[in-house]
Amino acid sequence: MTTINGLADLRPGDIMFGPIGGAVGLGIGLGQLALGEGFHVGKLSIRHVGIVVEAATMAGAETIRSARLVQAMPRGAEEVPMRDEYAYGHGPSFWTPEHAYVRLPEDYPGQARDAAAIARLMVAEHVAYSFASYAALAAWRWGLKAGRLGKWIERRRPLDPLDWPYGPPERLPSGRPWDQQLPVEAICSVLVDQAWSLAGKRVMRNVAHQAVTPGAMAGQLLTRPGAIWGGPAWG
Repeated sequence: MTTINGLADLRPGDIMFGPIGGAVGLGIGLGQLALGEGFHVGKLSIRHVGIVVEAATMAGAETIRSARLVQAMPRGAEEVPMRDEYAYGHGPSFWTPEHAYVRLPEDYPGQARDAAAIARLMVAEHVAYSFASYAALAAWRWGLKAGRLGKWIERRRPLDPLDWPYGPPERLPSGRPWDQQLPVEAICSVLVDQAWSLAGKRVMRNVAHQAVTPGAMAGQLLTRPGAIWGGPAWG
C-alpha cells in the first residue's frame, strides 16, 4: 500500500504528526515555545509526534480492532488506540484536519516493525521525560553546545533486551554499543527518532543524537526521498 487515506491504511512504523490537547498539551506547548518550535504546512501545525505500532484489524470495511500508537508522555511512554472522530464519539481522535502521517522507506524488510517493537519496549521500560528535556534541547538549539550538555541529552539506560522481530542478526553491531540502548528521557520526537534509529535507520541528519525536535523532524522528512505522506492535513 502506497497511500494513507485513513486509519485503516496505517502500518507499524508510520509516523504521526499532529496536535495534542489537555493539560499535557499545554505543557508541551510551553516546551515547544522554549524551543522556538513552529512548523506549519497548510492545516498542519505540528505539536506532537507518535509512532504507529499496530495496524487496524479489519473485516471488510468494518474495524474490529483499532490501529495503535505509542507516544511520549511526562509520566512515561504509553500505547493508545487510534480513533477516528467521525466514527467514535469519545476519546482522542487521530484523524482530524490537523493530522498528517509519513511512511519511511525501509533499509531492510521488516525494519518498520522493528521500530514499532522498540517503541513498545520504551513503554514497557517507562521511558518518560521532564521539562528539563525541553530546556536542554532549547539550550542546544540556541547554540549552547557544551560537552556536558551534549552528554546529558544523550544519556542512555543500561543495556536493554531489544527484540528484533525482523532484523537479521548480522545487522546488529557486535557487543551491543551505546547506540543499542534506550534513552533515559525522550520527548515525542526523540522517542520516534530513537525507535527508528535503534532499528538502524538514519532518521535525522546533521543533528546530534537525541537533539531532535518535532518541527525539525517534519522539515527533514518533508523532502526525504521515498517518504510517503498522507492524512487529512496533507490532502
